[in-house]
Amino acid sequence: MSLVIRKAFLSGLAAFGLFAPMALAGVDPALLALVSPDAKMLIGIQVSQAQSTPFGQYLLSQIQLDKNTNQVLTAAGFDPRRDLREILAASGDGSSGLMLGRGSFQPGKIAKAAVLAGAASSKYRGTEILTLNGTGKNKGAGSIAFLDGSTVVAGDTDNVRAVIDRRAASAVFSGQLAQRAREISVANDAWLASLAPPAALSSAAQNAQLGVLQSLLQSALQVSAGAKFAATEVTVSAEVVTRSPQDAQSMADLLRFAAGMVQQASRSDPNASKGPSLADAAQISSTGAAMHVVISLPEQQMEKFFLPDSKQSQPKKVAAR
Repeated sequence: MSLVIRKAFLSGLAAFGLFAPMALAGVDPALLALVSPDAKMLIGIQVSQAQSTPFGQYLLSQIQLDKNTNQVLTAAGFDPRRDLREILAASGDGSSGLMLGRGSFQPGKIAKAAVLAGAASSKYRGTEILTLNGTGKNKGAGSIAFLDGSTVVAGDTDNVRAVIDRRAASAVFSGQLAQRAREISVANDAWLASLAPPAALSSAAQNAQLGVLQSLLQSALQVSAGAKFAATEVTVSAEVVTRSPQDAQSMADLLRFAAGMVQQASRSDPNASKGPSLADAAQISSTGAAMHVVISLPEQQMEKFFLPDSKQSQPKKVAAR
């Protein structure tokens, strides 16, 4: 995985207030019900376990909010790392993303602070929507609404209004993606489930400079992945459903070959860090039309992988809750 992907992953964690407490019980059905029926990808977070592990604390210590955001949140008495319990992000074909959150909020206080910071307030079906206009190249408006004291939605204004409509209609998000989300969320602290078409996945891989993975994803029909944080190690797993058992076997063989090349290069590099690498730890297999990858690494080794350029000193301690 390239440095670009590592940094993008960490940026995503910070943007969604990822590391907040939540009991390990699978995706919240009430949040899942609010997802748009045309969603193709879901990303969910269950982080009560993560926050109590060294790796979860390490990642939390790396998250820094910008000055303006900190000022607004402080004025509202809101700390996303304390007050958010669950995050569910969704996206579809060509549509902007949607973020749903469960936690403990003070909507009135937060709205007042946001308006003082320049947000516009409007009402839609009895729900207040706060809209912030971007500046420079980011002139698009982003909106946020609190459906109640424990549910928040963020995205563009049209998507936020659509969530309010779905909630009023008691809509339910169902189908293959919903089922996969329920399955993978139970066993992982962070997870992804995607029904994106192969072309979209391949394009993303190319843009992210993943090299050989672009060809690996050509036969992919579905992709899911999860991360589980434990006291001494981190386990990352992935499943790619392909068009046929032959495609799954070919994908596994190509990934093993790529892992072998990485192992060989790492062992011949005198500057390479000691300890198992991702390639060393990867367990790759195929079952029917599905290809599976499982990687378990010691917590400190995973720290170096995600933030190789950071100082390898002791991570900041997370304040006791």
